[in-house]
Amino acid sequence: MTDDRQTLDRQAREQTARELAALNDRLMAKNHALAEALTRAGKELTKAKSQLSQLAQPPLTFATMVKVDSSRTDEMGVTHASAEVIVGTRRMIVPVAAGLNASRLAAGRTVILNEKMVLVDQRDHDTSGMVRTVTEPLGDGRLVVADAGGNASVVRRASTLASHPFDKGDRVIVEASGRIAVDALPRANDADLVLEETPDVTFDDIGGLDRQIERIRDAVQLPFQHRELYARYDLKPPKGVLLYGPPGNGKTLIAKAVAHALAEGDGFGERSGTPGAGGVFLSVKGPELLNKFVGESERLIRLIFRRARERAADGRPVIVFIDEMDSLLRTRGSGVSSDVETTIVPQFLAELDGVESLGNVMVIGASNRVDMIDPAVLRPGRLDVKIRIDRPNGDAARAVIRHYLTDDLPLEGGVDADALAGVLVRDIYTRSPRRHLADVRDEHGVWNALFLADVTSGASLKNIVDRAKTLAVKASIGTGSDVAIGVDLLARAVEEEFTETRDSLLDADPVQWSRVNGFDAGAVTAIRGVEH
Repeated sequence: MTDDRQTLDRQAREQTARELAALNDRLMAKNHALAEALTRAGKELTKAKSQLSQLAQPPLTFATMVKVDSSRTDEMGVTHASAEVIVGTRRMIVPVAAGLNASRLAAGRTVILNEKMVLVDQRDHDTSGMVRTVTEPLGDGRLVVADAGGNASVVRRASTLASHPFDKGDRVIVEASGRIAVDALPRANDADLVLEETPDVTFDDIGGLDRQIERIRDAVQLPFQHRELYARYDLKPPKGVLLYGPPGNGKTLIAKAVAHALAEGDGFGERSGTPGAGGVFLSVKGPELLNKFVGESERLIRLIFRRARERAADGRPVIVFIDEMDSLLRTRGSGVSSDVETTIVPQFLAELDGVESLGNVMVIGASNRVDMIDPAVLRPGRLDVKIRIDRPNGDAARAVIRHYLTDDLPLEGGVDADALAGVLVRDIYTRSPRRHLADVRDEHGVWNALFLADVTSGASLKNIVDRAKTLAVKASIGTGSDVAIGVDLLARAVEEEFTETRDSLLDADPVQWSRVNGFDAGAVTAIRGVEH
């Protein structure tokens, strides 16, 4: 019995020990979890304190360094410096923090002011700001600069520009107050925007536009040919001509023919036999004038007309040709191009009005979208001669085709070029189902048939003839001898043009397509295909 009791007591003690050990483990685990929770809470509290400290910290202020204003040492040997800075448009004198080396502060650099307006740090100079054009470097290092409107001001140089060699026409970035030039920009390459050229196109190369050519000759040539008669009848030459209409119908060709006539002296005054003695043709790429820094377009417009005046100073006629004029001189307030037209249009009008004193400078503009040009540009006294270059009708189309389909080409026997041109015109201009491109709906919901003839331009006529020539070349390569151009090849060329035109039409946005192709507003609001 004693042994059994002892065994039971031992087992009881062992059980108690196990229970106490398990309880201790549980308490240790709880203590560990509590310690981890306290650690996390401490970290969160530290983070919250840091965030609270950041929120309570006053903001710092950016400024532009001008110069160290003064520096003095007190009786304790501590140096106290102050600096002149620009904050926004305000000039200020601020103290420099004792731990900052004032001798290293440089003009034009960005500096940091604390809440007490003490200069505590220096950064690099800002690389953004207003663009100004240098008109004159001064001997003391300052620069005379001009803004887009030609208004002049004098600016200091940043320390980084102290030894930079500036010339007239260079561009700089000026900080917000307009007092310091902080960076130099690459010189604007204006040469690719205003080309003085002599195209090889003549009026004889243009078919189907006899009436329009006569009008532009009257507008451009007569004033130069008969100055005395214009004076006798108190008649002022027009300052500008606008060539407008659907694309691909000869607007640019006419302008190039004018340029050729100018250079050759054809009806524009006598040539002296020396280079440049004829007229001058300045060609301007309208859209590219907008691909510049804000404010640059106005400067470039002034440059264009200044160059025109320089060329006209010796009495030579000067034509300024602006292609795609609607991209440059859009109606003000239209919201296009970030409303840059609000400054570009007035600048252009001022320059155009200024050429009145020079009777030998004329502007010729070309546009597919005359509806988008600001009305002030088109009023009488400015671009007062307006010539519509429309799609060719049958007779005009025949004249255009005869420029490219000539009798010296390999033609089918017994058929001359004039007869082939007639066949080609009839095929293109037929209003039968075979040349039915699509149906278009107008703003009133009415559907109308659209034929190939409705969208044919001078450029597409040339393209059709070129297609036939290409087919002849490919066939000649296969046979080893010349293959004549005849009715069959021309019919295939028309069919190819018809198919491509139809496919592109069905994939186009109706409203945008109608605008680009010279249709009246509301004439095309939807397009649907037709079965052939």
